[in-house]
Amino acid sequence: MHDISKRLNPAIESLYVKTFSSFQGPEYGIRQIFLTARQMAPCLLIFEDIDSLVNPGVRSYFLNEVDGLESNHGILMIGSTNHLERLDPGIAKRPSRFDRKYFFDVPTRDERVQYCEYWRNKLRNNKKVEFPKEMSLRVADITADFSFAYMKEAFVAALLVIVARKDERRRYRLREDDLSGNILWKELQKQIAALRDEMEGESEESSLSMRSDLWPAMSGILPRGNTQPMDITNTVMPRYG
Repeated sequence: MHDISKRLNPAIESLYVKTFSSFQGPEYGIRQIFLTARQMAPCLLIFEDIDSLVNPGVRSYFLNEVDGLESNHGILMIGSTNHLERLDPGIAKRPSRFDRKYFFDVPTRDERVQYCEYWRNKLRNNKKVEFPKEMSLRVADITADFSFAYMKEAFVAALLVIVARKDERRRYRLREDDLSGNILWKELQKQIAALRDEMEGESEESSLSMRSDLWPAMSGILPRGNTQPMDITNTVMPRYG
């Protein structure tokens, strides 16, 4: 989406869809999405978690918009799913709708190390945390089977916990190969453990839902009902293309 937005001849816009909900029902939402995409063409039309979007109630209506009487010339449709087996066969297997499938496996250890290095580079001027190179290797070791999205959740949650602990300061500088006492390393381990419990379905309490004190490790820090904004100055979050 980011790359094609730079094209000028022809200009290609993107329409990113996360829900079909509308004040007149999902059918009306689907209709408006495709009308907008046709007006924008050439257009990149992206459906996030399409297996949950296209339920039995809207299946026929959606498929009719995809390959019915109206032309979708100039529209490139992309659907993402984490559960291909749940996807309606009329979408997953029928030609001319979503013709090509690309499988993105979880990152390898080397790829996880590179992702940690990306964060280390982002935080290199941060005064609140220390991120030695050794930590990238250690984090990669304990995040086997994690996707980049789960790794991002771990980093973001750990940094928010650190920011929330305004009374906690670094007591001493650590050597490159010594992570004992490093607050970022300690919080990352907590968040990664909570995320792994969620992945394995072992604990509902480790859910990242905002309904319970933001993230698991923050439950002992922020009082319930705390609505005060937190200062995240110098906490650099990544931007994705």
